[in-house]
Amino acid sequence: MRPIPAILGPTATGKTRIAITVAERIDGEIVSLDSRQAYRGLTVGTAAPTPSELARAPHHGIAFIEPGERYGAGRFARLASGWMENIIGRGRTPILAGGTGLFYRALVRPIFREPTIETGRRQRLETWLESLGLDELRRWTGALDPDLATRLAVLDRQRCLRAIELALLTGRQLTWWQRHGPSETQPVRVTAVLLTLPAEDHRTRIRNRAEALLDGGWPQEVERLLAAGHDLGSPAFSSIGYRAVADWNRGKASREEALTRIVRDTWAYARRQRTWFRHQLPPDTREIDARLPVDDAADLAVAAWHEGERRENTVP
Repeated sequence: MRPIPAILGPTATGKTRIAITVAERIDGEIVSLDSRQAYRGLTVGTAAPTPSELARAPHHGIAFIEPGERYGAGRFARLASGWMENIIGRGRTPILAGGTGLFYRALVRPIFREPTIETGRRQRLETWLESLGLDELRRWTGALDPDLATRLAVLDRQRCLRAIELALLTGRQLTWWQRHGPSETQPVRVTAVLLTLPAEDHRTRIRNRAEALLDGGWPQEVERLLAAGHDLGSPAFSSIGYRAVADWNRGKASREEALTRIVRDTWAYARRQRTWFRHQLPPDTREIDARLPVDDAADLAVAAWHEGERRENTVP
């Protein structure tokens, strides 16, 4: 397989627009590295591609699962491998685009294949775990898999659930499976570019985008989700901002209070992404200033990909 181009970067750096422009230039199709845009009905609050953007370039991994489903790196890697194989089989180029670092790593450094667990046992355990708060889940995770709890900077609900399920239902810790489990897929060769912004410009973009989303139908989107029976404990509602918007809708917070929470939480997430990419990507990864015009940024991304192909072809 030829090296696959990847447009990476923290939230609010313009990855979608640049990836679409690149796709138009190299006859490509986009494979989303976004763990939240995968949910149906979460288009506004996740800044998912608009209908006009989707019309410009085919996308895979956008709005295809229900809000109550869990979508982790293992499932993504299996699906993405199929999407990329299909794209290449039709003579086109897959383009990875997004900011979920664990999804990217699952392709370039495949994670373990999860063991088969009897559905009934998993469902009974999930029912009980869903009744627990995040602090209690973290306590269980720390007891069952202390190495994981110590190593992860962010121990969110989904990671806790996965760690507890594997420990209780397989008898082995998640960290054991990560070190010793068989690989889920073959590693993908990638030529990545990283979109970057100065911190102050990044914070400004985050605030401007949050304001635009609040005025662009986010409150109505949250109401549709709740009306469809998805409560605030569903996986989709762990997406940044959705609970803040729900509080605003119900009069538990003002618009400004909701906006402040959204900007604070988004910037905290962006900082984690900035740190992750800085430490996880190869040191020679080309960085692209996200303040550049889209066409110029796309030119640099395409040039980086072609340079990656040339390097591959000259390796003895």
